Amino acid sequence: AATVRAVKQCRPETFVFYHSDGNLEPVIPELIEIGIDILNPVQPECMDPAALKRRFGDRLSFWGTVSVQRTMPFGTPAMVRAEVAARVRDVAYGGGLILAPAHVLGPETPWENIVAFFDAADALPVPAA
Repeated sequence: AATVRAVKQCRPETFVFYHSDGNLEPVIPELIEIGIDILNPVQPECMDPAALKRRFGDRLSFWGTVSVQRTMPFGTPAMVRAEVAARVRDVAYGGGLILAPAHVLGPETPWENIVAFFDAADALPVPAA
């Protein structure tokens, strides 16, 4: 908390992101309270991105949301496009989504799925608030 305060005091325009794997939902209110602006990563295996948006989206942005444990490495390009569309639909409204794979892509991720991710992201409009 002291580090976040110091950063915000020196540079109030700075966005602070917090990285931690797993289910952080129980501590998100405290992260918001200390001044965290962005949660990274949002792993859909651990937390429901749409529920996080509904509960905290007016105070927190979300980085990630597309599965690197299921969809990106083991899904089809159609499944990747569908997950990207769902995340944009459920989390991007009103802003606050940094659309990305939830974490690092492993070597088992097919190139076709990476292309599908970017094609889907490029093709979808961001919904209004």
